[in-house]
Amino acid sequence: MVEVTLRSVRNFILKSISTSFPSGKLSVILGPNGAGKTTLLKVIAGLVDYEGSVCFDGECVDELPPYERGVSYVPQSNALFANMTVWDNIAFGLRIRGFNEEYTRKKVKELIEMFSLGSVAHRYPVTLSGGEARKVALARALAVDPKVLLLDEPFTNLDVETRAAVEQEVMMTVKKLGRTVLLVTHTIEKAVVNAEKLHILWGGELLFSGRLSELSTEVLPEDVRYWLGSIIEVDGFYHDEGLCYAEVNGFKIPVTCVREVRRFRKVLIPAAAVKICRKGWLKGKVVSTGRSRTYFRVSVRLGDAVIYAITPIQLKSGEVVSLRISEAIPLGD
Repeated sequence: MVEVTLRSVRNFILKSISTSFPSGKLSVILGPNGAGKTTLLKVIAGLVDYEGSVCFDGECVDELPPYERGVSYVPQSNALFANMTVWDNIAFGLRIRGFNEEYTRKKVKELIEMFSLGSVAHRYPVTLSGGEARKVALARALAVDPKVLLLDEPFTNLDVETRAAVEQEVMMTVKKLGRTVLLVTHTIEKAVVNAEKLHILWGGELLFSGRLSELSTEVLPEDVRYWLGSIIEVDGFYHDEGLCYAEVNGFKIPVTCVREVRRFRKVLIPAAAVKICRKGWLKGKVVSTGRSRTYFRVSVRLGDAVIYAITPIQLKSGEVVSLRISEAIPLGD
């Protein structure tokens, strides 16, 4: 386990990134497509050119080639070897590093059991489901005991049911192993639920790096606020018929159920989860409006809170509107 530190890292996309990723923790890099998230992972892995410094536990690795950095990178495509079985894919890194066959068999068997891949161990990648292929790619990455594990959008291109199951299994496994893990995602919910430290990238710039409890959308640029959403304090949480809700100024808002939800004091309401409509159980007053290509950006005051939304409806400041909020995400520490 190592702490990864970036010092003024820059290249054709990244703009002087300086931050750190704590040892043994899961750090999430959040941003829209084109923000530079994948490029940042490739910089740490040594796969693209850059200026500045990448350091592991204070020791810079800029002069080291990728295979000497002790990093495993799992790309979005999985990059499994089509001519190898699942077993041989997982064993590949061990064999090219010269580990003996007894150790290799033991390690591969352990990972196959860990990810429940026994039934597909002797099959080829073309026969695997998306979830199975993703688990094979992760098992192969862990086989070489990397200092740092880099995961690039690990749950994309999976159907909803498979994605939920694979995400739960992978996250439990990764956290149990205690590795230094950097996970890239453009999905706000995945970032907030999984992150032990959150980093927000936008146009190659690092806009935020810290604990979730330190995040405030008010200090972010307008474009980011209307993408990320609103962070508001809640009066409390409660369950009703198996569903979770937050109470805000007397209003009831559905929230993503997480363990110990009652201990949370804030929620993130993604702008995409807010709909302005003619009929809704929440009433608010328009504070400001602005145009964004074919849509309008609207901020609405709901009691003491301000909610950000994007809508095709042109509104005026001072108008009273109805809101429907489909989801809020509890923010922990």
